[in-house]
Amino acid sequence: MKTKLIFATDVKSYEYWTELPFIPRINDLFNVSDLLMEQEIKEIMGSSEYQGSLKGTVNVVEYRHDDNEFYTELVIWCGEKNK
Repeated sequence: MKTKLIFATDVKSYEYWTELPFIPRINDLFNVSDLLMEQEIKEIMGSSEYQGSLKGTVNVVEYRHDDNEFYTELVIWCGEKNK
């Protein structure tokens, strides 16, 4: 399914589009390195105070519709663990 990924950190959010064969659930761990290139991961981790993992936590799962089709929007928290 067409999926909009929003990787949120302490400072900034990054948006990427991809096709996922599944829909993660809230609080699922998401392995960021499975989808993004090394440079994109460095950029995301560089804007976060927490630098310890390449995994994010799914905080929001929403279903949206654009002009042509439905898609899933995921907000994945990649910042400090305790937030």
